[in-house]
Amino acid sequence: MVEEVKAALNENPNITAEVKDDLMYLITIFCNNFKDVNLDNLKERLKTLKISRGSMYLVKLPCQYNPHNNEIAINLGRFEGSDAKHWMMHALLGVITAKDNYYGFNNEDGTLQALNEGYTEILTNYLVGDVEDSFYTDEVIMTNLISKVIGNDVMYKAYFTNDANLLLNAMSQAEGK
Repeated sequence: MVEEVKAALNENPNITAEVKDDLMYLITIFCNNFKDVNLDNLKERLKTLKISRGSMYLVKLPCQYNPHNNEIAINLGRFEGSDAKHWMMHALLGVITAKDNYYGFNNEDGTLQALNEGYTEILTNYLVGDVEDSFYTDEVIMTNLISKVIGNDVMYKAYFTNDANLLLNAMSQAEGK
């Protein structure tokens, strides 16, 4: 599967060879840890993925993924002082789980955005390590608490299948207990 992903990435004329190598390094880490995740969406999105520099006024984080235009925007002012590997993995998880205009178990109206960012950060920390200055400390704490109530297996499945309803139903059932 990694070779298929690499072939798709190599089709992309918008990304330099150096950045492609960096992305493949992170994709390989992901694949080695999450062998059961379907990467068909990743393969398609990598073919047209764009990476751009963003203004510090528009891109508040060191790096963020926008599924609407399939673009990773980098705020160089914050990116250089941060753990680039961590932030690129965080963005890459967005690419892996992107569906329409959202990713993970976030939904169209954005009501699960904080929970989604918390879970994305937990996965990022697991895959490439924690950063000293996390923007998502509160979200991670909240996500860990919810995961204890509904189970990490539900969180995992909902995140990687873009199924917000699975998550909401599990929380609703837990409330009734």
